[in-house]
Amino acid sequence: MTFYQYLNGEFQEVETNHQILIADSLLVKDNCVRSLDKHITRLISNAAIKAPELLPQIPDFIFDAIALIPKTGSFFPRFEISTTKEFYLNLRPAPEITETVALWTYPHPDPRTDLTVKGPELDLGSQIRNQALEHNADEAILLNKEGFISEGSLSSLVWWEDDVLVAPGNEIPWLESVTRTEIFEIAQKLNIETKTRKARPEELINHELWLLSSLQGIRTVTNWINLSDQFKTSNKRELFMAELEAFVEQLP
Repeated sequence: MTFYQYLNGEFQEVETNHQILIADSLLVKDNCVRSLDKHITRLISNAAIKAPELLPQIPDFIFDAIALIPKTGSFFPRFEISTTKEFYLNLRPAPEITETVALWTYPHPDPRTDLTVKGPELDLGSQIRNQALEHNADEAILLNKEGFISEGSLSSLVWWEDDVLVAPGNEIPWLESVTRTEIFEIAQKLNIETKTRKARPEELINHELWLLSSLQGIRTVTNWINLSDQFKTSNKRELFMAELEAFVEQLP
């Protein structure tokens, strides 16, 4: 990864260990990206909450950051605003894209304390995901203190109940997800019923589960460590992945 700091309208490569206040990541493949408008809107709305004084600078920051992303290859850049109210671009090569995923339940109540915007809890999310990797899983699922599912440490979880697409209820804190928004927009387009409800992990055995992220799109859950490996699969993922292509556009 390479860090660039945005100063006086220009990017300069830097070494940094800044703390993140606001962040937004997106997959760029051969100069194409999914739902750029949604990512920009989320970044701006988050800045309005955490750093409103920076709002006038954000359009130029985003435009100039996009210009730094190579036109060929796969990248997973992250736009960042630090706790000291400075702009950074973290230009990272895209990790491997996979179709399936194994989960692990984080054994304590969700420790995050600031879910108003995407950013402050990213480091903690990465630490929790690393614990999942130690348990031979790809992602950790976070539960609230009553044991109901919130989301993944760095992703969103949805599932199918027959032909109904379901997500955790809004009364349980979770971070705004561009991919979750896309998936529910697709369901609406296809006249698929959706709902939200509180659920515990054991209730999802024998259902089809999807883990969602801007990097991976949709991954089907095949195993939940110490819970079950009995999860359904269907052609729904292929259908929705194809529909996600409608959100893809070339970068300016």
